[in-house]
Amino acid sequence: MQERTLKIISVITMVVGLTFLFFYVQQVALPLASDLEEVKSSERVLMRGSVRDLQVTDKAVFFRLEGEKVIQTDVILFPENSIYLREGDHIEIIGQIEEYKGEKEVIADKIVLK
Repeated sequence: MQERTLKIISVITMVVGLTFLFFYVQQVALPLASDLEEVKSSERVLMRGSVRDLQVTDKAVFFRLEGEKVIQTDVILFPENSIYLREGDHIEIIGQIEEYKGEKEVIADKIVLK
């Protein structure tokens, strides 16, 4: 095969592969947890709710997530950059469940303002 043909085949394969990966990632979903009692420790979850009792320190952000079923969950975030959250903001978080002093809380990896 000629070099030009190989380049064209490579570009087409790359575009098709990246398109497939883009749509595949959209389909992968974490379970939506409404209550931490349903979830095991060290498991990743997706939660939605409103920000309450916001406390910002130099290295961490602490707040209580008030869920749609009026379930409250303690959340800790260690942001690399400044974060702009206000009480009452409706957010979606992705994080890992950890147990601290006998109670479950979420260590947030990603927060999306809704």
